[in-house]
Amino acid sequence: MNFIKQILLVIVIVLPFFMNGQNTYNQKKEYGYNGPLKKVTTYMVHVSRYRIPVDTLDFFGKINMNFTKNGDVTTYNRFYNMPDYLYKSKAVFSGSGKNISYKESSKVNDAAEINTNYKFVWIDPLKYEIKPLSQSDSTSRFITLNPDFTIDKVVFKASNFESEERASYHYNNKNQLEKIVYKVTSTENDVTTVKDDVRVIKSVDVFNNATVIYFYEKEHSRFPKSVVFKYYEYY
Repeated sequence: MNFIKQILLVIVIVLPFFMNGQNTYNQKKEYGYNGPLKKVTTYMVHVSRYRIPVDTLDFFGKINMNFTKNGDVTTYNRFYNMPDYLYKSKAVFSGSGKNISYKESSKVNDAAEINTNYKFVWIDPLKYEIKPLSQSDSTSRFITLNPDFTIDKVVFKASNFESEERASYHYNNKNQLEKIVYKVTSTENDVTTVKDDVRVIKSVDVFNNATVIYFYEKEHSRFPKSVVFKYYEYY
């Protein structure tokens, strides 16, 4: 279960960074991206010896996401090189709008590749479940959205483990998002822990998409624990 917990902590890296005010759902809005987005490449780099990285040479994680012109995800590939494991996954999406399903293949270290199908099952207009279609997969993930379709809360459930990540958004005096704080509550074998996961936006591109984000364990920490670099391609 420690592996699941570690994966969940890096999954939240791709949660939204900007608010978006249109009325029709698509996945681009859920991730908080703006403009005619085609591709996002995300690199994650640890901060070591209190030296904040300025490039991606020593990245431990990489994510590639591709979008249609309508804002639907087509592919979502992840790579994490952590001290205890090497994780790779590839997901291919189909459908559009709220009618989304995808096939994911994943591999941990030298273990056999796992292939799973998922479907978005909408519970109400602002909440859905990412439902595995295999009976052997007992996990579940519930996503609650804000009225602008950015993520408000993510709940993950597995055997003897549950986590909840709830986002709060902080703006400057120009009404630009400058920080998101995630309150992460996890329970394993009836033991509950609560922590903050703070990300501060350091720079944006011409479409107001975050290009450099600092991740902190506490709001008033002096040094980030990691830095995320994002590169965008547009239609």
